[in-house]
Amino acid sequence: MGLKKKINALDNWFILHPKLSGTLVFIILFSILNLTIYFRYEVIRENEEHNMHYILNVIKQNVEQTLKNSYGATISLALSIDDSGNPKNFEDIAKNLVATYKSINAVQLVPKGVIKYTYPLKGNEAAIDFDILHHPLHRKAALRAIATKAIYFSGPLELKQGGLAIIGRLPVYKKGRFWGFSAVIFKFDTFIKSTGIGSFKSDKYYFQLSKINPETHKEDFFLADKSDFSKKHYQKVEIPEGDWNLYIIPKNESVIFWSFMPVVFISFLLSLLCGLFVTMLLKKPSELQKLVEEQTLKLTRSRSLFKSIFDHAGLGITHNNTIDGTFIDANEKFCELIGYSQEEIKNMNFMMITHPDDLEADLENMERLRSGKINQYSTEKRYFDKNGKINWVNITVSPLWEKNEKPSNHITIVENINQRKEAEKLILESQKKIKDLIDSIDGIVWEGNSVEPGLTYVSKKSEEILGYTPEEWLADPYFWRKKIHPDDRDWVIKQSIDNAKIRKPFDTEYRMISKNGNTVWMRDIVSIYHESEDSIKLRGILIDITKSKQFEIDLNNSLTLVTEQNKRLLNFSHIVSHNLRSHTSNIESLINLIEMSEDENEKKELLVLLKSVSETLNETMDNLNEVVSIQTDINPIIEELNLNTFFKKTMEVLRNQIIKNEAEIINNIPHEAVVNFNPAYLESILLNFLSNAIRYKHPDRNPKIELNFHIQKNYKVLEIKDNGIGIDLDKNGNKLFGMYKTFTNNPESRGIGLFMTKNQIDAMKGKIEVESTLNKGTTFKIYFR
Repeated sequence: MGLKKKINALDNWFILHPKLSGTLVFIILFSILNLTIYFRYEVIRENEEHNMHYILNVIKQNVEQTLKNSYGATISLALSIDDSGNPKNFEDIAKNLVATYKSINAVQLVPKGVIKYTYPLKGNEAAIDFDILHHPLHRKAALRAIATKAIYFSGPLELKQGGLAIIGRLPVYKKGRFWGFSAVIFKFDTFIKSTGIGSFKSDKYYFQLSKINPETHKEDFFLADKSDFSKKHYQKVEIPEGDWNLYIIPKNESVIFWSFMPVVFISFLLSLLCGLFVTMLLKKPSELQKLVEEQTLKLTRSRSLFKSIFDHAGLGITHNNTIDGTFIDANEKFCELIGYSQEEIKNMNFMMITHPDDLEADLENMERLRSGKINQYSTEKRYFDKNGKINWVNITVSPLWEKNEKPSNHITIVENINQRKEAEKLILESQKKIKDLIDSIDGIVWEGNSVEPGLTYVSKKSEEILGYTPEEWLADPYFWRKKIHPDDRDWVIKQSIDNAKIRKPFDTEYRMISKNGNTVWMRDIVSIYHESEDSIKLRGILIDITKSKQFEIDLNNSLTLVTEQNKRLLNFSHIVSHNLRSHTSNIESLINLIEMSEDENEKKELLVLLKSVSETLNETMDNLNEVVSIQTDINPIIEELNLNTFFKKTMEVLRNQIIKNEAEIINNIPHEAVVNFNPAYLESILLNFLSNAIRYKHPDRNPKIELNFHIQKNYKVLEIKDNGIGIDLDKNGNKLFGMYKTFTNNPESRGIGLFMTKNQIDAMKGKIEVESTLNKGTTFKIYFR
């Protein structure tokens, strides 16, 4: 009962104080309405900012899609260039690209920075032969594309042929060297149209596109409204492919605030009326309904704008339940991609169309998004369409809940990247074909730097030719140098360094040591190319020429042997011609005298002379036969012979002469001294030199003969020194070893011994030298191989 009394008392108080009651109703109602309006204002303002952010991102996606399409076009143009650097079917490919990518107005090929090919040519004639690398407006952008090895978009800028445009240039490399650029041109109006900015123009926002001027380093603006918006609450995104900034700017920031002033005024009137006419509460629902309708109309307009963006975006967009992945909505672009209608999609979730190999990673990213570890994520994955075909896409997933709120829904932007993936596949296949081709070459293909030692690439053929795997070559920077034959190493390395310094290609032959220890002759054909201004690379091929080299050596040896044999044959022919002619002439003369003589005693004397001449002819024939046997013995038997053993045999043969002439023989030949020689030749050589030393002794002294042995470079040298009559080398040196050449009055001198000895030594690839002084003695030096 007490509570009821209090309520009645309160009612009475209101009744007794109508103005105060009205004032209290006014204050309370006005405060509540203003608080409601404030919250509504905040919601709408946040929605506007979210709407600006969303529109800006959609336009950015459209810009990036346009640029990505152009990237595919530049790749297609680049692939039309063959290995010789000549474009194939440029007109057909260019025409197809311009027809396929509506946003592209023209395409170009720019070998070495000079525009040589453009399509369409009509209207672009002024650009032909334009050198972009030597023009201050284009040079920096072109050099940046070369430095990053990626497409770079310059502009908007004024074209040489007229008009404002954006140019995308992709650096092209052939055989590792810079070829030039593959370029696309967007007219600025066409480019802006492709971004979809025109679809989003309204009385609320306007857009601006800017870029830092490379010469003035100030920000240039390119869209129509260039008024200062630095103090406005704008939003911007960066487009790194062209170093652009894209802005969305509200036309009138206070429009939302002033749009609420009528509502505030109405709330004031409503509160005032409620305060004044407390008894007329029935009017209140009508006024509130009007206010609700106005707010509903504004909300409907906002939703229509969102729906327009959602449905007409250039990319696929889906609205998903974050908890179970089901599709709440999807635009037409997404439905076209996967082949399902919007109604069918609403009965599915994203897991049902995701490739099983990509599902786990996608779910992990979604879990990280739900847990707040990431704010959004992008990834490449595969979708199955309705017919089971696989489509490659790039998705960007953004949450629609605020921080610290419970996860609810998210937006997914889906980009079709089938063409890019197909291009990547073609590139990988092309790289594999090139590698297979290199591995099939009958030689070791290699690549290295000109400054630092070591190779950066070696083909598999190295294991087949030299036994070393490519990994062994690349593990040690000095591997190649270590495997060069020691006799060739210094000059090969020096030649390589010298040619690299002057950037001169070279072709040389040298030996290398294989893994099994064999010597392999290699031909190294080296070219030099520029990877960049500061980087020079060497590229070459090592070809095994061991068989051809051995054939060349054998051929040269045969040629040398034939030449030597021909020289000997010519010399022998002169000897035969001279000596036989003398004997036959004597015989002919004696026969004529015998025929003419009538005296029997004279005939007998002439017959005795004829017999003597005949015996001399026979002796000459024996000598010539012996020379022939030496000179025609191409491959005489060679054995390892102990010099002392043959010396002792010679001493036995000459024992009587040594005793008779009281000759002193001094043998300084080491016991182990051996030579590789023909046994018969060695025996003949020792017998000739030692017998000559005794035969041509000095009349005033007993013969003294000294034998010495030493090694000199590649020869083993036997010295035979005597104290005999000596030889006048100034007078007889050039005919010392001639056949039948004698230099003394000794009746036993026939002029055949030194000639035979010289022929035997020459036949064994040795040589002989002589030092002599008249009346002091002679030293013969025999050089054995």
